[in-house]
Amino acid sequence: MPFHRTEGAKLDIAKLGAVTELCINTVRKADLKNLVGLHQLPLEHLELRWLSAPDLRDMPFPPSLISLRIWHSSKLKSLDGIGELPNLKTLELRENGQPLDISAISQLENLEELSIEGGYGAGQRIVSLFPLQNMKITTLVLSAIDGKELDLEPVARMSSLRTADIAPLNFEHVELAKVAAAKPWFFEALMDLETAKDGFAKRCAKCGDRKKMLFLRKKKWLWCEVCESKGLQRNLDYFRDLVAAAAETERSV
Repeated sequence: MPFHRTEGAKLDIAKLGAVTELCINTVRKADLKNLVGLHQLPLEHLELRWLSAPDLRDMPFPPSLISLRIWHSSKLKSLDGIGELPNLKTLELRENGQPLDISAISQLENLEELSIEGGYGAGQRIVSLFPLQNMKITTLVLSAIDGKELDLEPVARMSSLRTADIAPLNFEHVELAKVAAAKPWFFEALMDLETAKDGFAKRCAKCGDRKKMLFLRKKKWLWCEVCESKGLQRNLDYFRDLVAAAAETERSV
């Protein structure tokens, strides 16, 4: 597939021909005039980096787009305008404006994969996940998110969801429990504690075993399954109780 990478100031639509994949770095307000005619290209994949716009209403998206990635765009705080993409199946959002309003995502009826990620510093803040609850998304990634006040109930209600990569340390335990109660496969994945690899974490000083990584703790998150079995079990039982409570609440609604 023909691929082209350029900057907004140097973009010349007339010279792109039948390009199907395009990456545009640095799109300033003054560069928007260079995007005229973009909607006529047979693009399937588009990447926008350092987009200097508060929303997407001035972007002449090609209706043929299947995949869209927008990243490192700190001025982007709303996805208004993205609804003009009826064929979009994959949407990747990384390190964009704070907080990010994703309400317009609900207009993407054919979206299957959604990834929202923050950076290595402050997590990505999201106004609300409510727009997701009635969508047919099958794969969801929420990584490096500022989830202290974010309700995960809409994720729990996503009936088509089959895969969820949700960084557990970013969210309150009761919110994770809502998803775990609704999605048994998510609960099983959380409870199947990953073993820390050598070089990443020290082994237990007492028995020499590799430690387990517990998703419930930010400070004390490495536990020896042998020497700290009781404490580890207490933490897991605590989460099971939260999941049971969330399931009971849902049944009573």
